[in-house]
Amino acid sequence: MLVTDVWRQLPGYDEDRMDLADLAGTITPNIRTLLFCVGERRLPAGPELITAAALGERRAIQGVPIEAVVTSWHRAEREVFTWLATVDAPFTPDEHRQVTRDLAAAVDRMTSTSTEAYRRARTEVAAHLEQMATDLVSRLTGGELLDPQVIEERAKLIGVAVQGSHRALAVRGSQLLPRAQRVVLDALRPMLHSRTVVGTRDDVAVIVTPEVPGLIAALTRAARSPGLLIGVGLPRPRFGEVAGSCREAMAAAEAGHAAGTTGVVEFAAVAADVLLLENPLDARQVVAHALGPILAKPPLVETLRVYLHNGLSTRATAVALRLHENTVTYRLRQITDALHADTPAALVRADILMALRYQELS
Repeated sequence: MLVTDVWRQLPGYDEDRMDLADLAGTITPNIRTLLFCVGERRLPAGPELITAAALGERRAIQGVPIEAVVTSWHRAEREVFTWLATVDAPFTPDEHRQVTRDLAAAVDRMTSTSTEAYRRARTEVAAHLEQMATDLVSRLTGGELLDPQVIEERAKLIGVAVQGSHRALAVRGSQLLPRAQRVVLDALRPMLHSRTVVGTRDDVAVIVTPEVPGLIAALTRAARSPGLLIGVGLPRPRFGEVAGSCREAMAAAEAGHAAGTTGVVEFAAVAADVLLLENPLDARQVVAHALGPILAKPPLVETLRVYLHNGLSTRATAVALRLHENTVTYRLRQITDALHADTPAALVRADILMALRYQELS
């Protein structure tokens, strides 16, 4: 009778999963312990606490809040007391007080045992999940060909909602990397309803996050922290396809670092820079072909760079370089002759622009 009245209140009961064997092996020992402790006016000890600890571990693994574990024990206390009050003759006032004290003390001891086991299990689970997430990021940022289904199966084990759109972030900081990573995660946490996956690759923290409205704005606010650089990959429709976004985010962060910038660097905005950095041999050939005749004369290269940057304005170029306009005009004549351009305006060529950009990056 007591089992059928109380088992639903005790920690460890799961209506969808618990069968009679679970009931007999998990709930009944706890009830028996409480009754013996009340009858013998003592606290539970030794083997009697094993099932209470097991319940705490089980609830931790299931992700049940610890407050719910404590609440369920106190509910069980009330149910047991109510049952005891109906047995045989009613309690005298003194017996009522004594049973109340003894039952409360026994429940407190078992609650303490469950919560201690809960905290230990949560710590172990958290460490295990963190390691799984790190390993997953290592695979996503590696060069091997990945099966999206396998990636999603691994991600599900650590609680990722794999069906939604995801993108990757690559975080670099002038200070310690864990601090830079924490700044970004703190900015994202209020916006997210699904787990992020975090790991590191070399000196970069890689965060795979669900795609949510306002993500870039939140990252921009976080990036106001001094020295923080966040590379942002393009979103992918499912988690299993996010490896490409990881590579983009890391490439964007590298491009931003090479350019000496901080803040948010989206891959789409630096795709050309990434192509140059990832293909240095081709880039050097572009430099040699486009700027070869003036490479040995740094003042001419710098004049060309500033001239193009200032919209082909001789006056603005002279101001920027602190030169006389006639000097800039003379240098431009040398440049156009060397590069076989008919006019200064003809210097606006893709190969020249790419060559100058690669020099800046490298």
